[in-house]
Amino acid sequence: MSKKDNLTNQVYQDLKYKIINNEILPNAYLDEKKICEDLKVSRTPVREALVKLEWEGLVMSLPQRGIIVSDLSLQTIIELIQIRKVMEPLLLKPYLHCYNKEILSDFRSRIEQALQNQDYDMLRTLDYDFHKYLYEACSKRHVNKLLSYVSDQFQRIRTQEFYLKQRSISGANGHIEIIDALLNEEFDRVPDLLYEHVREAEQTYCGILLNDVSGLDKK
Repeated sequence: MSKKDNLTNQVYQDLKYKIINNEILPNAYLDEKKICEDLKVSRTPVREALVKLEWEGLVMSLPQRGIIVSDLSLQTIIELIQIRKVMEPLLLKPYLHCYNKEILSDFRSRIEQALQNQDYDMLRTLDYDFHKYLYEACSKRHVNKLLSYVSDQFQRIRTQEFYLKQRSISGANGHIEIIDALLNEEFDRVPDLLYEHVREAEQTYCGILLNDVSGLDKK
């Protein structure tokens, strides 16, 4: 990788991390000059990184307004849930035998530790990392590309203020159940577990976003 490509990737990774973890909020304006100053780079790698982020649907270029972080509306969230609910169990089903049991066991241990410590930030990170592993380990470029797009958008949902501790806990327990089925080579159960995992998330998000959530224990 050339120095120029490396700089572009560094800017891209920095901005992407901040966007999907809501350090930069939806609809926020991205000032190229400030990004250059903060990251101590020229405008070229910043512009190239923004083009890549726009292609991934994380930012939008608006005429006469510049670049903003893409919106995360209720309609968008429901659409992403529906896509993931259908795609994840179906696309991963042929590759469930490919996963490394040591890596799965490590995820299980880390999830259990985070649950014991009530470390909700870590649970959200592990949620993203676990699904990312499921997509990447199948070693199918187009499957990974499709599911990773949805996964990145979902991390924006997990790190919103409305995301409840209760969902972090139930989601983590769902991951443990999926991992145990994979470790025990109960592959026929996994697609149903993946579907149920997303369906529970759907119920949680829609329940929160369609109703008055004042008084709920957030974060």
